[in-house]
Amino acid sequence: MKTRIRELRLERNLTQQTLAELLGINQTSLSKIECGTSTPDGLLLFDIARFFHVTTDYILFLSEERLNADYLLADNMFHLKKYQHLIAIYQKMNQRQQDYCYKFLCSMLGMNEDL
Repeated sequence: MKTRIRELRLERNLTQQTLAELLGINQTSLSKIECGTSTPDGLLLFDIARFFHVTTDYILFLSEERLNADYLLADNMFHLKKYQHLIAIYQKMNQRQQDYCYKFLCSMLGMNEDL
C-alpha cells in the first residue's frame, strides 16, 4: 500500500503537503502512510481511492486493475447527483441571478463568457 499511494501521488506531480491538504489530513500522517509505519482508516482509504480514481483493492495490492465497472458507475452517479443539484439551484434563480452566477463562475475560472 505504501508504494501505491506514493506512486499515485507522484504520477500527479503532487507533494505530500498538497495531497495531505486535499485529503484533509496533515503531511506527517501521509508521510507515515507512505512509509508504511501507519495505515489509513477505511474512510481515508476510500477518500484516497476516490481522489486518484482507483479502487481500494488497487491501493491494497489486491488487484492490478485500477478501476472496475462498479466503481466507475458509483463515481459517475455521485457526480451526476451533484450536477443535477446544481442545475436545480440554477433553475430556481431569476434571470439576473443566473447571469450574475454565470459571470462569476467564468471569472473565477478565467473562462470567456461567450458560449
